[in-house]
Amino acid sequence: MKRRWLAAAAALAALWAAADWTTLDVGLLKPLVLGAGSLRVEASAESAQVRLDGVVRGETPLTLEPVLAGRHRLLVEHRFHPPAASEIKIQRGERLTVSVELATAYGRLLIATNPVGASVTLNGESLDELSPVELHPLEAGRHEVVLEQFGRETVNETVEVLPGERHELIVELNRVAMSELRVRTQPPSARVRLVDGPAPYRPGVRLPVGVYRIEVAADGYRTKNRSHRLRKGVNVIDVTLDRLLGRLKVQVTPPDAQIAVRTDGGRFRGFQPGVPLPVGPVELRVRKFGYRTRLERFRLSEAGRTLRIALSRYRVSGGEFLRDALASGGMAPRLVVVPAGKANIGAAGGDGMRALPAQEALIGEPFALAVNELNLGDYRRYAEAMNLRLPTAKGMDSDRHPVVKVSWREALGYAEWLSFETGKLYRLPDEREWAYVASRWASRAAPCQQGNIADRSLGRVFRQWRVIDCDDGFVRSAPVGSFQANALGVHDLVGNVAEWVNDCGPSGCGNHIARGSAWDSAGDELQLSFRESYDRPSDTRGFRVVREL
Repeated sequence: MKRRWLAAAAALAALWAAADWTTLDVGLLKPLVLGAGSLRVEASAESAQVRLDGVVRGETPLTLEPVLAGRHRLLVEHRFHPPAASEIKIQRGERLTVSVELATAYGRLLIATNPVGASVTLNGESLDELSPVELHPLEAGRHEVVLEQFGRETVNETVEVLPGERHELIVELNRVAMSELRVRTQPPSARVRLVDGPAPYRPGVRLPVGVYRIEVAADGYRTKNRSHRLRKGVNVIDVTLDRLLGRLKVQVTPPDAQIAVRTDGGRFRGFQPGVPLPVGPVELRVRKFGYRTRLERFRLSEAGRTLRIALSRYRVSGGEFLRDALASGGMAPRLVVVPAGKANIGAAGGDGMRALPAQEALIGEPFALAVNELNLGDYRRYAEAMNLRLPTAKGMDSDRHPVVKVSWREALGYAEWLSFETGKLYRLPDEREWAYVASRWASRAAPCQQGNIADRSLGRVFRQWRVIDCDDGFVRSAPVGSFQANALGVHDLVGNVAEWVNDCGPSGCGNHIARGSAWDSAGDELQLSFRESYDRPSDTRGFRVVREL
C-alpha cells in the first residue's frame, strides 16, 4: 500500500514539472535549471507599455523579477511616441536596467473660437496670434490651452495631439456680465491704475464683473491700494487721499522780514511757524523794505526741513537796466529799475467801469519793470518749453510783435515760468505800479510819436473807425520798441496793446484789469489813466512783467 502512494506522488510530481516547463510563465523549475536575473525598464515618458517577448508586462517604470537568463525581445510603446523595439540579454543573477529614449512625434492642432480674436495661451506661454490659429508641427502629447477675450468667459481646455494626426479645438466663448467703472478722486488730479485689470483705467472703462485692485496715487499724498467688487452696471468709487505733511523751520536775517509761502501752485500766504505744510514743491518768499526779495524753491518731505536765509541790501538805483539769464538758455526780457516814490494818478473808467478819483500813488520799494511789452519771440520759448499753443493774430505774427490773444492766466503762467527759469520773482505789475510809471515819467511827445494808435493808416483799412489825425505807419500793432520811450526808458505805455495787470475787475476775479491803450484806440482811451476789465483774451491785449528786486 505504501509503495502505491509513493508511486502516485512521483507521477504527480512528474506531471507538475512537465506543465511548469511547458507554460509561458517563468515558474519555479525554469529558473532553477536555466538561471534568472531581474530587469528594470525605464522610459523617457511615464506610463509607457512594456512588452517582453510579446507579452504585456506593465507600464514604466517597471521592475520584472525573475526574468530567465538568455535573450529576450523588448518593446516599449506610448500613444504619443513611436514604439521602441530592442533585443536584450540577461545573465544568471544579473540585475539589468534598460533606459529607453522614446522619439518625439508631431501632430497638428487647430484652435478656433466664436467670436474670433481670442488670445491663446499654450502650456502657460502666450501666443502672438489670435484665434483662429493652427499649430504645426506641434509635439504630440497633452497640452493646456487657455482662451481669453474681453467681455467673454475664459476657457481652459486640455487637448491631446496624437502623432501624425490633426486635432481641432472649437470653442464658443460666452458673454459675461459687464460693469462700468468711474473713480472720483480727491485731489482730482490723482492717478488711477487697475492693478490686475484686463484694460488700463479710464473714466467709464468697461470690465467684466468681478473683484479688482484699484490703486490711486498723487504726488504729496499717501497712495491707496484696495480691492473692490464691481457689479453689473455703473460702479462709482470715491477715493480721498490723505495729504502727506512736513514741518518747515525758517531762520531769517533780519528777523523781522516778512515770510510768505506757496504750495500746490496756489497763491502766496503768510508763513506760520510750527504749522505743517503739504509735502512736495514749496516756494518761499522773504521780503523786507530796503532789502532784496529772496525766492527759495525746494521739495518738502515728511522729514521736514530747516532753512537759513540772509537778505542782502539793494545794490541798484533807479533807471538802471537789468536782464536775467534763463536756465534753459537765452535771456529774460530787458528790465529797468523803477525807484520808490510817489505820483499823482487818476484812473478814467472804460465802458461799464467806475472811474477812480485822482489820488497819490506811493511806491515804497523799488522794482524792475519790463522795458517792452512781451514779444511773440519770448513767449514762443515759453510755449515750446511747456508744450502750449502759440497764439498768433493777423498782421502781428513776427517775433518782434507783442504777443496777443493771451488770457490773464496765461500771462501769469509766463511770469511764473520766468521765476522758475531765473530764480528771481517775476509777476504781473500791480495797477498802482503801472499807473505810477505811466504818470511820473509820462512823455510829452505827440500821440503818434509815443505809440501805435488808431490813426490814418488804420483808417484807410477800417473806414468806419474813429481815428487820430496823424500817421504812425501801422494798421495793427507795431514791433515792440518802435516808438519813443518815456523818460524812464519804457516803451509803448501808450498804444500798441493794452496790458494785463495783477488786479481783479470791479465785479470780482472772474475778470481782470487791463491798463493803457491799443492800436485801435482813440479819444479818451489814449489817456494814461484809461482802464478797463476783461474776462477773455483779444488781439488788442498783451502784457509786460515786473521783477521784484
